Amino acid sequence: MDSDKYPTIFHIDNDAFFASVEEALHPELRGKAVIVGGLPNDRGVVACPNYEARKLGVKTAMPLSKAYKIAPNAVYLRGDYKNYEKFSRRFLEILHNFSPAVQAVSLDEAFLDANGCLHFWNYQPRNLAMAIKRAIWEELKITVSIGIASNKICAKVASDHSKKIARESNQGSALPPNGLFVVPLGGEKEFLAPLPVSAIPGIGKRTSETLEALGINTVRELSNTSIDLLKKVFGVVGFYLRDASNGVGDNELLDDDHDTKSVSRSTTFDEDTNDEEFISSVIFYLSEKVASALRVDGLTASTVVVKLRYSDGAPLLGYRTASPRADRRFVTYQKNFTLNEPTNSEFEISKAAMTLFRSLWLNGMKVRLIGVGVSNIRRECSQLDLFISSQIKSINLLEGIDRIRGKFGYHSVYFGIIERMETKYASDPRGFKLHTPSLSR
Repeated sequence: MDSDKYPTIFHIDNDAFFASVEEALHPELRGKAVIVGGLPNDRGVVACPNYEARKLGVKTAMPLSKAYKIAPNAVYLRGDYKNYEKFSRRFLEILHNFSPAVQAVSLDEAFLDANGCLHFWNYQPRNLAMAIKRAIWEELKITVSIGIASNKICAKVASDHSKKIARESNQGSALPPNGLFVVPLGGEKEFLAPLPVSAIPGIGKRTSETLEALGINTVRELSNTSIDLLKKVFGVVGFYLRDASNGVGDNELLDDDHDTKSVSRSTTFDEDTNDEEFISSVIFYLSEKVASALRVDGLTASTVVVKLRYSDGAPLLGYRTASPRADRRFVTYQKNFTLNEPTNSEFEISKAAMTLFRSLWLNGMKVRLIGVGVSNIRRECSQLDLFISSQIKSINLLEGIDRIRGKFGYHSVYFGIIERMETKYASDPRGFKLHTPSLSR
C-alpha cells in the first residue's frame, strides 16, 4: 500500500476564508485591510480579518469596537453566509476531483486521503499538494495551506506549522501564508517534539495551563510523561495526550454525510386533537429529538419541514371537499421553510415548525398526526457562531443538557413546555414513548 511508504493524509485549510471569499468576489478589496463580522458600530466580534488587518493587530473573536480603534480605516463587512457556503461547497468538490476520500471539518478546512491516487503524482505528496493549490486558486482565487502526514493529528499540526513558517519567511508582509509542510513517514514524533503543547489539536487554554503547572510545556515533555500521571489528572483524555504527543493518530476519514438527506420525528395521537397548546408541546418535543440527533453527528440543517394529517373526513386544503380519489385518512399535508442560518437548536427548529403548523392548520380541525423534520443538512460550522455570540451560549447550553440527559436520563433536565405531554404519554429514560415514531436519515 502507498500509505506504507508515503504520508497520505492531507489537511487543507483555506487562508482567512471569509475575508478571502470577499476579496475573490470584490477584487478591489485586495491590498486593503478587510474585517468580516460586522460594522464598526455593531455589537459583536471579528469573525475573520484578512492578513492586512492581522498585520495591524486585529484578531479573530476580538470585539468589533476594539478592532475599530486598531484599524479605523479598514473595510468592515457583515459577511454573507450563502456566499461562504457556496465557496465551501465548491472547495470540497475540487478536492473530490483529486480523491474520493474527503472529510469536511468545517466550511474552510478538510482532510483528504491520497492513498490509492498518489501514483498519479509519481508518489510525491508535494506534487499533489501543488496541484490542489493551483486548482483552488484558478477557480476560487483563494490560497490554501496544506499539511501532509501519516495521520490526521499530525496533518492538522503540519498545516498550522506551514502558516507559521510562511509568516516568518514573509517577514511581516501581509501576504497570505499559502503554506505547505510535509511530515516524513516515521518522523511524526520528531516533528512534534519541540512544539508547545498547545499545538496539539484539542489542547486549549485550560489544558495547557494544567500541563504547565505540571512542568510540561513542550510536546517532547508531554510524550515523556507517564501515562499513570496523565490518567490521574485528565482521566481517559490522558490516553489521547499520550498518543498524540508521540505522533500517533487516526488516519481514517469519516463519511462526509452526503447520504444524510433529512432527519425527522413524527407521532400519531391516540386521540385526535385540536388542543393547540398540547400540539405545540409535541412539536417542541419532536424538535428536541431532531436537534439532538443533529448535534450527536455534528450536523446542522437549513430547512425545517412540518407534516400534518387530519382526522377522518377533514377537507383537503384549498377544496370544499376531498378529492373523490383520495383516502382522506391518509392525506398528509407538508410545508417547509428555509432558515436564514443553519441550526441544530430545538428553539430555532420548533419556532419555525409552529409557524408552519399554524399555516397548515384549519383552525378547530382535529389533528391525527404531526411530524417535524429538517433537510439541507451539512457539517456544523462553528466559525459562523462568531457572527452571533448569543448562538454560542445557546448551543453550549443545549450540548450540556445532552450530556446530562445521556448520563441521568431525559427527565433529569427538561423544558416546561413539554409538561403537557406527561398526562398523555408513558416515558422512559430516553423520553416519551410516542406512537408510530418515524425516523428518516
